[in-house]
Amino acid sequence: MAEAAAGSRPLALLAPVLPLVGGAAQFNTALLGALRERGPVTALTWRRLYPPLLHRRRTHDTESRSARLEPAVPVLDWVDPRSWRRAIQLVRESASRALILPWVHPVTTPQYAYLLANAPEDVTRVVICHNVLPHERVPLSRACARSVLGRADVIVAHSGPMRDELAELGVDAQVVDAFHPRFTARDLAALPSPAAIAAERARQGHPDLSLLAFGAVRPYKGFDIAVRALAELDRDLNVRLTIAGVFWDGGAELRRLVAELGLQDRVELRDGFVSNDEAALLFSAADATVLPYRSATQSGVVQLAFAYGTPVLATNVGGLPEAVRDGIDGLLCPPEDPQAFAALLTRLHSAPGALSTGVQASSAGHSFARYAQVLEEALA
Repeated sequence: MAEAAAGSRPLALLAPVLPLVGGAAQFNTALLGALRERGPVTALTWRRLYPPLLHRRRTHDTESRSARLEPAVPVLDWVDPRSWRRAIQLVRESASRALILPWVHPVTTPQYAYLLANAPEDVTRVVICHNVLPHERVPLSRACARSVLGRADVIVAHSGPMRDELAELGVDAQVVDAFHPRFTARDLAALPSPAAIAAERARQGHPDLSLLAFGAVRPYKGFDIAVRALAELDRDLNVRLTIAGVFWDGGAELRRLVAELGLQDRVELRDGFVSNDEAALLFSAADATVLPYRSATQSGVVQLAFAYGTPVLATNVGGLPEAVRDGIDGLLCPPEDPQAFAALLTRLHSAPGALSTGVQASSAGHSFARYAQVLEEALA
């Protein structure tokens, strides 16, 4: 089938890719590489992805020089409709058979609605859903989702809850049941040496358990629940929690909670951009990644943790039970319950190696190569 795809009209992928920052850029870069293994792809990326007045954080990762990059033309600009027209022109000139867009947040509604509405008539319009609706309340988010997803011919969903949301919105499109694929660690950054991992564990105070909460720090992720869970543990158990990512609210609430519970020596708050190289060290040094989420449809952090062989402790909300197999490559508990999450930490401490073995054994069938094949089969 790969040979047949290679000899056909190309695909067109319009998406942020590395070195733009964020999990979506990592996902799209890996997907682009997997699709190109099967045939030609016209890749268009963003010159400016978000509104300048709303997003003043770092936009490019210039530190992770060992990441695998995929060539793409930087054409799209959030504030310049001329760039949207140029993108459609390039899709038309490439004679692409499908236009693939990732749907992450309503902020891209004007651009994506335009791109899908103006795609050439003989092009199949594909939307990959990372979130159907945002986790926080956003004005007109349902109308935005319908405006974009309602123009798609094919929608790729990564979990059961996501499929339910699409049905609730009344979106009339072919829905492809897929999964969030697992990243390949070496494609993101050079793997840290055993000496570097040992040095990081030493910096943390040689903990019995090193835990990592990773990604943009937002209320729905429930990192405060992980902090409260640490307060439930026996003080004789040396546990260290690192929360690393951009704190959307400045981190004042988390800092106040850590001080209130007297956990300054057990919780490290690292507010700010985390390069791929730094992330590789944090994941590799951790005994588990924690996702005490209050809500979730799916999570790229799970597959990022698994890429580094790190088990996941999570709540059984949304699509997380589809991604984390309780007792095999991670542990699950109900949400909003610090005592239940503390019990997961105790279980992890009793047998951390067994879960790590389960992570290694669960990689088959979740690769980006398999994901690209699923996408091609849907288009066929």
